[in-house]
Amino acid sequence: MNDNPTPLKGLTALIYRDALGIDFSNRGISATATEVTVVGPGIDPIFEATAERPAVRIIRREHANGAIYHAEPLPTEDEPSVWYMFGGTFIFSSDSRFRTGIDFYGAVPLHDRRE
Repeated sequence: MNDNPTPLKGLTALIYRDALGIDFSNRGISATATEVTVVGPGIDPIFEATAERPAVRIIRREHANGAIYHAEPLPTEDEPSVWYMFGGTFIFSSDSRFRTGIDFYGAVPLHDRRE
């Protein structure tokens, strides 16, 4: 058994919420975090994910009018198949590597709400 797993690394992105600061995530990661670490294929592994900056992945879905993107937390071993919903927050990074890694420019909805 590996006691020292390889740390998750990616690019940091800020979490943006509405001006009132209301949390609709139902205790999702955006309820306490102000940043995330975006990990996955095409993302440069620069910064290590931490409890203060949890790891998320970008999901791309093809639709008739083009691709739709959203971010969601990584599945855990105890809950490998969790359905996440949009809780009202977005992630964005001005780092050009963020846009290159996901082939998209703009804020990405963060799906961190679950019921």
